[in-house]
Amino acid sequence: MSRDVAHETRRFWEDAFNGRDLSVLDDLIADEYVNEAALPGTAPGPAGQAAVFQRLWAALRHAWFEIAHVAVDGDVSICIGTMSGTHEGELLGVPRSGRRVEWRMCHLMRWDADGRAIEHSAIRDDLGLKRQMGVL
Repeated sequence: MSRDVAHETRRFWEDAFNGRDLSVLDDLIADEYVNEAALPGTAPGPAGQAAVFQRLWAALRHAWFEIAHVAVDGDVSICIGTMSGTHEGELLGVPRSGRRVEWRMCHLMRWDADGRAIEHSAIRDDLGLKRQMGVL
């Protein structure tokens, strides 16, 4: 692999998501990238991932992803962390609650030989998030 995918995984979260720099996605995400955790109809590639980030930023004021662990096995990186923010817009079908939330998640990304992400999936504590938003 031509790049350090642990480093690239950190760039995805720290520079693109936390830094609100969508231009980073053009370097990190391949055109054929598919986000299995995104809403149906989300476009592939960098534009689709940018749309996912924009939806999260609209739903969670001051959205932030705190990385707890990054591990790499072959062409897959695993990133465990917590997304936090104030629930100010619709998220998972839940209208604004105004509550501060913390959303535990694990992200798996598969990378091509050039070190660009081609696939993403996630395991998230959506039930815990909904409890914090006051719907359960």
